[in-house]
Amino acid sequence: MPFFSVEDAVPQVKKADRRDAIVAAAFALFSSSGYTSTTMSAIARAAQMTVANLYVYFDSKLLILYEIYRPWLYRQLETLKTDVAALGTPREKLERLLVGLWRDIPAADHSFANALIEALANVPAESGKPDSLLAEVEQFLTTVLIDAVPARRRSAVEDGTLAHIVWMAFDGFVINQRIGDLRDIDRIASLTTTLLLGEALH
Repeated sequence: MPFFSVEDAVPQVKKADRRDAIVAAAFALFSSSGYTSTTMSAIARAAQMTVANLYVYFDSKLLILYEIYRPWLYRQLETLKTDVAALGTPREKLERLLVGLWRDIPAADHSFANALIEALANVPAESGKPDSLLAEVEQFLTTVLIDAVPARRRSAVEDGTLAHIVWMAFDGFVINQRIGDLRDIDRIASLTTTLLLGEALH
């Protein structure tokens, strides 16, 4: 029996349908089994190709994850932004934004958001962030927050610090969602909104 297939022996031409098959297989596996438990071999099997052929398309499992995660997350965020914009008052807007970020997105697609947290927890510290996604998301959230808060509170959100805090909290809520530690996000969002708007606590 040969150690390699004919498919492996010739130079591979990248095909869109093959790439799509990899992405679909990896998404299903990351969602059901988590990032760490999913191997490149498992992705290759699910995509009906050899591991060698898989590496023609992606150099690492982390790159596959980013290929999936970025568009997935931006779809979630754009939907949330539309929901927020449709609401009337700053309180409604802020509460919807926080509930979306801290409950809805963490729960989406079997807690798929946890896959990136799991992946980054295993990246060597000296390698730094492998992607600009965090900065992009925080800039996106800063824009949404500026549009959501009343004019008198905009100076508190314009520098991006609040977006950073909100997104760091997102990571914690994602992990909690994955392990079944579900909090009263509506209450947490309501309290946080009261503090952000400078309203008196009752």
